[in-house]
Amino acid sequence: MKTRSNAYWDKRSLQRMAEYHRGADSTVQIVNAAYDKAQKDIAAETQKIFDKFAKDGKLSAEEAQKILNEPISKVEWESIKSKINDIQDPAIKRQMLNRLNAPAYSARITRLEALKENTYLQSKIIIADTEIRASTTGYIGTINDAYYQTMFDVQKGLLVGFDFASMPTSRVEAILKNPWTGKQFSERIWDNTDVLASQVTDIITAGFMSGAGTAQMSRELAERMNVGKHAANRLVRTETTYMANMAEMESYGEAEIDEYMFLATLDKKTSVICQKQDLKVYKVKDAMPGVNMPPMHPFCRSTTRAYFGPKTLENIERRARDPITGKNELIPAGTNYEQWREGLDEKHGKDKIDTIQKQIKNKAADKKQFDQFKEVLGKDAPKSFAAFQDLKYNNAEKWASVKLDKRRKSKQKTT
Repeated sequence: MKTRSNAYWDKRSLQRMAEYHRGADSTVQIVNAAYDKAQKDIAAETQKIFDKFAKDGKLSAEEAQKILNEPISKVEWESIKSKINDIQDPAIKRQMLNRLNAPAYSARITRLEALKENTYLQSKIIIADTEIRASTTGYIGTINDAYYQTMFDVQKGLLVGFDFASMPTSRVEAILKNPWTGKQFSERIWDNTDVLASQVTDIITAGFMSGAGTAQMSRELAERMNVGKHAANRLVRTETTYMANMAEMESYGEAEIDEYMFLATLDKKTSVICQKQDLKVYKVKDAMPGVNMPPMHPFCRSTTRAYFGPKTLENIERRARDPITGKNELIPAGTNYEQWREGLDEKHGKDKIDTIQKQIKNKAADKKQFDQFKEVLGKDAPKSFAAFQDLKYNNAEKWASVKLDKRRKSKQKTT
């Protein structure tokens, strides 16, 4: 079968996935803004209580306990419940109405209970409602784009045009509602915001009871919200990969393509599980996300390509990024991840490549460690995170010296 060369298939497959994730950036920005607003509103509610009852800017643990156990007025409670009207998602609105109209809230409601419910309500109104709506809109766009882009590229790659049906709305809805990880994405958003509300409530309650003050509570609240943002980002990125690949399977079926090839990104960030799947061929009818079709894990960037038999990869190249030079290069399309990695080891040395892999794997932990070193060492700390990792992984003698200096100064600060 005649196909286009010059890395057309590989280039377009990976370009498409990158485009879908760039499109997801807007969803992530909307969700991040929702977290920021929730943080601001919850902090403001907490500050109101502190300002109203604190004496000389201070509130003892005994005073806080007494205040939080006092009943609030019916007017205050109705004011909290009225926020439900701001919820746009009917399912969330119904669940919140059932929760706040439960018999447990028909009589005496303490300030602590009201604070908890207000925090829970904020997590649903501001975050869950926004995240579900923004995600749904983004995913529908990804599904449609992936279907039509793949059909276009199949025709262009084969140098032949053919008629094809539009993607039925029922199939779009089926992809959206499929609980491919055990739960549908909206259920995961609900669970994530449940955890967030519980932990934020614990932070505020502990803050009042310990007499820590609103400044410390605000810092802890910001840290917890950042954790929530990361979880939301992970969900959006992973679901985007799922939606795109499921739509591609639909396009393969419409084009009567029976098999597809798993395609991993040839760079230093690719997971071991995707490395092992690279260039493996599967039946379209047997495609299962997390088993033989991306996403294989959170933040997965892998994709697929149509497979037409052994000659599919003849005279075709695929793109790879050299982790040392940072430059893209073209290699034979039949080169899988393991073979590419072996070539890198021969070219640059296995130790050097292994070191880069460690830097990537430990990036999050290293960033925290870098912040600790900056706090203790000040101007004597490495000038940048890149310089910190270079020191840690490539200069054992100097790294030992810097660690010793950090321990010495830490002891000085505690004595």
